[in-house]
Amino acid sequence: MSDQTESLRSHEPLSPAAGPLPSAPPHTPAPPAPEDGPGAHPGSAHPAARPGRARVELRVHGVSGGQAEELLDVEPAMRVGGDGLAGFFRWRRGADTETVPGVRREIFAWGNLTSGSASRAFWLLLLPFMLVNVAYWMRPGRAGRNLRGTARVADNVYGAGIRLLALTLTVLITVAAAGIGVDLLGWQCAAGLGEECVRARPWLSFWASPDSVLSAPGPALLVGSLVPLALVAVLWRLSRRTAADYEVVTTSAPPAYDPAAPLSHPDLWRNSEIMARLRSAHIAVALGVLALLVAVPALLYDLAGGSARPWGVALVGVLGAVALVSTASVLVPGVDPRWNARADRLCRLLRDAVLVLAAATALYVLWPRPGWTAQGRLPGHASVLNALFTAQVALVLITLAAAVVLYACARAHRGAALRGMAGPATAALGALTGGAFSAVLVYQGSLWLSGCRALSTPGRDCLVLETPTVYSWLQLAIALEAVLAVAVAAVLAVRLRRSARAHLGGVTEDYERSVRDRRTRDIARARALGRMTEVVPGVLVALLLPAAALGALVLYSILSGHLTPDGPEPAAAAVAGRVRVVAQGAVSALIGAGSLLGGAALAALVWIGRSAYRDRPTRQAVGALWDVGTFWPRVAHPLAPPSYAERAVPQLVARVARMTREGTAVVLSGHSQGSVLAAATVWQLPDDCLGRVALITHGSPLDRLYARYFPAFFGPEPFADLRGRVAGWRNLWRTTDAIAGPVRMRSGTGPETAVVEPEAPLPDPRSYDALPGEARRPEILGHSYYTDDPAYSQALRRMLTELEEAYQGP
Repeated sequence: MSDQTESLRSHEPLSPAAGPLPSAPPHTPAPPAPEDGPGAHPGSAHPAARPGRARVELRVHGVSGGQAEELLDVEPAMRVGGDGLAGFFRWRRGADTETVPGVRREIFAWGNLTSGSASRAFWLLLLPFMLVNVAYWMRPGRAGRNLRGTARVADNVYGAGIRLLALTLTVLITVAAAGIGVDLLGWQCAAGLGEECVRARPWLSFWASPDSVLSAPGPALLVGSLVPLALVAVLWRLSRRTAADYEVVTTSAPPAYDPAAPLSHPDLWRNSEIMARLRSAHIAVALGVLALLVAVPALLYDLAGGSARPWGVALVGVLGAVALVSTASVLVPGVDPRWNARADRLCRLLRDAVLVLAAATALYVLWPRPGWTAQGRLPGHASVLNALFTAQVALVLITLAAAVVLYACARAHRGAALRGMAGPATAALGALTGGAFSAVLVYQGSLWLSGCRALSTPGRDCLVLETPTVYSWLQLAIALEAVLAVAVAAVLAVRLRRSARAHLGGVTEDYERSVRDRRTRDIARARALGRMTEVVPGVLVALLLPAAALGALVLYSILSGHLTPDGPEPAAAAVAGRVRVVAQGAVSALIGAGSLLGGAALAALVWIGRSAYRDRPTRQAVGALWDVGTFWPRVAHPLAPPSYAERAVPQLVARVARMTREGTAVVLSGHSQGSVLAAATVWQLPDDCLGRVALITHGSPLDRLYARYFPAFFGPEPFADLRGRVAGWRNLWRTTDAIAGPVRMRSGTGPETAVVEPEAPLPDPRSYDALPGEARRPEILGHSYYTDDPAYSQALRRMLTELEEAYQGP
């Protein structure tokens, strides 16, 4: 979640005798206390200021937190009035850096795990990998229970289906790179068109010139394979480097594991062995498929000429067998360390075997073949793509069926989004996004290489280069997604307007206003925006309609036996013939529009990523999905962006455990995504630390997002377990906050639920009119500046009191 600079600045030094909540707005600092006042001396009679036991307020910011100095608010001057544009400042005193006198403030700054270098913006291109990895954790039911019978089978099928779908995405991006390097550049351009290719692209003369030894089909294929090889090498290197950077050594004792709280599992954040095994399997399959794409054209030529070399047939057979075994290896869940170690050795052996087989494939393709020429598209390329697309549709349907069974058998709580089907929906969206990215890259690459423009005539004005028909289907889906996005935006705008009108009465009642002015409408709109998160499941379903249409198209193709159109029929006509809804001209226009929109979307994604790592507001706008996605370990897709929690949670656990063992009272305070890290930290604390830590969450998505979309790990029962592990828990939220909400937990053994205090939201804004001494009305804060609210200091005092009682107890 996006964080604000709120966890960074505590403007007012509240004394133990602070007034009631409405005394000061959270964003407007109170006048400074006298130098000899109670706020200047930590030796107050309040428990927070008693001498002896050390007390620490350990804040955990959200993803877009600032630098450590800003987080700790240690600048020599502090603002005591006004705002960021025009305000009043004074020299800071030591007490001004303490929310409660005598309590040391400490910050856990982990923002560089997800930001920092602008090159990390290119991780956004791995969005399909991340979506499928997140879908693995979105299973319905109750993870950690001793599932039996049908539920256990469904749980295993769900995990296996997601891991196989993740593998197909790795193969898909490899095949797309091969479509550019091996098919378009190597086979069609260098080996097929030759002089025409050189005239269109003179820089390819070293490769496509008839006088070049590289223009023969065999060498042309091998040189073109360097493009997908480079892609696989980059993905492999990124995964290995991030694993080394984010891996930590756990020195704390294992936590008190409770099946009701799966995040308390001691091995949850130690994922390096499973990820290494999956990485070897993905690399082996990707390289194996690439070697097959290069070897099949030579083998088909040998078979057609009647002079098939037995070792060539055997080579292709062994490559296929190794790829199948590597595919099967990802089905091992890795829960048992012994099985995981054996599977790891097997996967590394298969990966090394593929490297040897790839070298043998290069020798086989380079074998002299007089008369071998390249014509049309690369043989086997379209068939591999059709098989991948069909497998993805089948895996999504299998995962959906498993999720239905799990939701029915494993007692998922009623608040789960889409009745527990959010996981398969996210997996389908990831597969669709991966296919769209691949189609855009290959299609735009073909247009750039051929020199064709919108009004060009292939064959006369530019090169004739062919791309697989499945890419036309995917570009049609992109165009449909754009139409749906516009429609969804219009529906949301109408809904927001109606919701804002519905909130007008509540605003006038809460602030006791008899006249509805612009201020009233602004507050009502902010409240309406804060409730818009509930429409996300509906938006997800709407965005999946093109995926459903593509799935139906694939099923029709399988039943009709026409997976690959034959003859010179254009791709647009083929699509029109299958869909039978719109005319050929309309379909052609949609495909062209989808190609342009897809290219623009990829460029915009890179631009947004670079801006997000340099500009905090941009990061706050796009960070919600990214923050949730990169929280979870890479147990389904090892090449996805790294999980910051694998580094952050063990570090927090080690720090908190050390302080509590030294007798320090620790209040763990988490804002936004930091509250999720704080909760995960409490679940991982050793037995001797239980009840010695208090928890404050503010702007927290624990219930509103995580419990709804990850019902196997969050929900009323896990939250009840979390409450039992801490001395006290306070959760602060606002109606205007689109991320946060109340946290519900199980009450006793029955189905009843209770709400973590306080049940009521914080007022936002704190005052309708300007406060005394101020000329501006308080701002509407929404997701920001919780720690500046007087309610925060009161919650901190209460948690310190409960900690004091816990330490004095038995």
